[in-house]
This record gives sequence, structure tokens and C-alpha cells, in this order.
Amino acid sequence: MKSIILPMYEPKLNTYNVYAALFSIIAKDESYLPWFYSNFISIGINTCDDTLYFTDHFTFFEYGEGLTACPWLEVYKPPHKTIYYQYSFNIKEVLISYLDQNKYIWLYLDQFYIPQSTYYQQMHKEHSVLVYGYDDAAQVFYIADNLDNGKFIKTMISYQQLITAWESDICEHFRRLFRVLHRKQGEYTLNTAHLRNQIEDYLSSKTIHQGIYWDQVPVDGPHAYVQNIKYWIFGHEVYSYTLQLIQQAKRIKGPKVLDTRIPHLLWEHKKCMAERIHYLNLGTYGLAGEYEKVVNHSLTIRNLTIKYNLTKNDRILSELDTRISEVVHTEKNVLRQLVEWL
Repeated sequence: MKSIILPMYEPKLNTYNVYAALFSIIAKDESYLPWFYSNFISIGINTCDDTLYFTDHFTFFEYGEGLTACPWLEVYKPPHKTIYYQYSFNIKEVLISYLDQNKYIWLYLDQFYIPQSTYYQQMHKEHSVLVYGYDDAAQVFYIADNLDNGKFIKTMISYQQLITAWESDICEHFRRLFRVLHRKQGEYTLNTAHLRNQIEDYLSSKTIHQGIYWDQVPVDGPHAYVQNIKYWIFGHEVYSYTLQLIQQAKRIKGPKVLDTRIPHLLWEHKKCMAERIHYLNLGTYGLAGEYEKVVNHSLTIRNLTIKYNLTKNDRILSELDTRISEVVHTEKNVLRQLVEWL
């Protein structure tokens, strides 16, 4: 009986499992940091579902013909015919074969059958999962996903549970997004001109016209809107749209819930920027101290959002307005200074 558990490192980002999975695979050492600090600057919100992403999203695993924007990641995209005619009904053997080659697997499962999921035995819901190991003796696969009320966790699922979750009809459309991932040796040199341009574009809310998912033929089905640029708002203008969502919540009568992923990703965005300032050795110019205020305010905004969802106290919405305005003002001032130093 065999058992293989591939390395999983501490992820830099975890709002969505696509980020957490990526860094869990590549963060073996600090060699990837120049690439990390040169990217993850621009953000965009899709107004169809009010979901906020780093604009690097979707360029890692799912879109593009097996391409990836990460120098430390190799992605194999099996042909659709292979997935649907060969993988559909022998997924256990397929996963074990790839894991034996020290390769991770990214696939969609029905969370109705995953015991650690909030949706377990409650609702059928497809979601992407990273498979990073197996144990024949225990008859389990090791998986990672944002299963614990949105928290990225590593856990186990029985062979039979995974088979059932994969074969669920709700995952039919998403089976074609099956990907095989492998960490490779990479290199990247931090380019301060590129970094400066990205920060300027973020502050000016410049539309991001270049990107793997804009360049592809639109995906049919549930994800088609993601690839239509007209539905997106970018950069600092995201805050204006977020304030609109809060105003909408104020006007709604009855139960209302704010999406905590928006403030959580904004907080992660600020943490990344603060780390970036230190990495560039610009902390001595007073920028780091000022930007820490942005980080702290952003954490407070995240926590207030969680508190509001628990209490439904409308006074919290007004406090969110104030805090967000403070973040926008302070961040603009600090990042404009940062651009001058770069």
C-alpha cells in the first residue's frame, strides 16, 4: 500500500483557493518573492456577481491553453475528450497516477459530498479543489480548499466521497477545467519600472486590457461573464463601487449580508503592499509607518463587516463608510510618494 503527500507551504494569500493553492505549491523558499512583489497590485471587481479579485486571477490554472503567469508553475491541460471519456469514471486511478509523478491536481467537486464543507449534505455546489496526496491504507485523498466557512484548510476525503463528488451532475460543465500542476524551477527579476506603472494604473483605476483571460475565446456557461471586460471595475475605483454596495445595504429592508471576501481581499492587498515597501527597503522614508495605518484600517473594515453580518446593526454601515474613506485618502498619499521613490 502506498502513501504520497506532496509539499504544501504557507500561502501568502488565501481569500480564494486559487491564490492559496498557488502559493502552497510554489512557496518552498523566497526565490519567488521578486515575482510576487512585482505583481498582485491591480485589483478588479466583477459587477455581475460583485466578486473582487487581483487581476492576476484566472491566469494560473483555468484559462489559456495550459499557460500560466507564474514562472514556478507548470500547468498541463488535458484534452476535453481525455477528461470526459477517460477521466470521468476512473478518477481515483487518474489522481493516484498523477500524484505518483509528484504532480498536484486541480479539479471541481460537489461540496455536498465533502464532510468538511459548509454545504455538506445541505446543498449541491461545485467548487475547485487542490488534491495533494493520497493514502491507500486509509483510503483517503488529501485536499485543500476554502471549506471552513471560507477559510483555506487542508483535510482528507475518502476515495468514495471524492469519486461521488467528481461524478456529480453539477460538476459536468466544470470537468473540463481539470488541471495538472507541477512546481518547477523558475526565475524572475524585479522590474521597478513595471512596478511603478502598475501602482500608477491602480491609483488611476486604469482598465486592464491585457491578460490571458481577455485574450481567449469566451468560455461558455457559468464563467462566461468573467471574460467580458465591460463588467469590470479596476483599481481605486473599486472603493467607490464598494461604498455603493454599502449604500444598497442601507436601503434594503429585511435580511442583508455583506460579502466578507471583498474586505478580506482588500486587507490582503494592503498587507502585500506593506511587505512590498519593506522588501524594496523604502521603509526608512516613513512610507512603511504611514502605510501600516492603511493595513490596520483595512483589517478593521474586514472585522466590522463580519460584525455587521452577525448583528445587522446599521450604525456599523456608517462606520464602514468612514473607515473606507480614510483608507482611500491615506493610501493615495502614500502610494504617490512610493511612485516617486521608485
